[in-house]
Formats: sequence, C-alpha cells, structure tokens
Amino acid sequence: MKTKNDDFDWSFDMVLVWARYLTKKEITQSEFVRASELSFDQDWMPSNAKEFLALVRTQKTNQYPSAQAAFDNACCQCGLIEDRYVKRKWAHAVVLETANRLGWGKLKNADNYFLKTFTNIYEQVISEHRDGATFVIPKSHQVEYERTVVKPGSEADIRIRKQLSEIMKVAV
Repeated sequence: MKTKNDDFDWSFDMVLVWARYLTKKEITQSEFVRASELSFDQDWMPSNAKEFLALVRTQKTNQYPSAQAAFDNACCQCGLIEDRYVKRKWAHAVVLETANRLGWGKLKNADNYFLKTFTNIYEQVISEHRDGATFVIPKSHQVEYERTVVKPGSEADIRIRKQLSEIMKVAV
C-alpha cells in the first residue's frame, strides 16, 4: 500500500513491525481506537508505531497523579470529618476508586508504610481505567431529606389508623 505521491510504501514487512511493537507494548483495543482517531487530527501521521502509541500513552501518563500525590490526596480526603458541608476535592476519579477499594478508615490513619499497598491497588485501578472502565466522583453522597405528609383518608392513612387501633387494643 503506497501513499498518494508514492513517497512512502506501507509494505507487509512494515505492517508486521508495527504489529509486533504494539503487541509487545500491550496496546489495548480502546488505546488502538483512540490512537487511530487522534492520528487523523495531527499535522502529520505517525511515522512509526512508537509515535502512534505515544498519542494515547503520553496523554494517559500525564492524566493521573503520581502514586505519592494520589496517596497524599486520598489520606487527606478520607481524614476529613464527616460533615454535610465538607466538599471533598479528589485529584482524580481513580484516586477515589482506590480509596474505596482500600477503605477510607485505613487511609484516614495511614502513614507512608502503607504507600506500597496503596500504589499496588492504584496502578491496578489506573490500568482498568486505561482499558475503558469508568470511575466517577459523585456530586454528593448525601440523601436529601424529604418530608412526606400522609393525606387524611388516603390508603396509607387507613392502614396507619388500623395498625394504631390494633396496638391500642393490645396495650389495654
């Protein structure tokens, strides 16, 4: 397969080299699709498999906080006093997911000896995220209070009155 002006020949051997490189670097299906899409928007097409893979891997590497920064963020956020007015500031959704998997209580009192355990789980969560898993930082964990008044004569009112009358009979 040649380019329009015959300046580059995509020989079968070249395709095999790319396939071998991308396989060795364990490219995922989602990374391949994204790199393919991103390559169309570049000023020039990637000239080798390394450039092609860098379209997604470079962005991904910069996307996540370092393990130490993520650990510090998780410990700080898990240590906040439970208060409905406290807004937690997670560095990234993968940090929250890692905290959920390890347990907030452990992270609340963790010291740097726990960093190795945190890093193992954190790298696993990042790997899952790169492969397409989605983790979301919820807007709020609090359930809104809603007061519902029982309307007189409604079905619920009739059941409540019936149960109250039975309770009153037993109490006498």
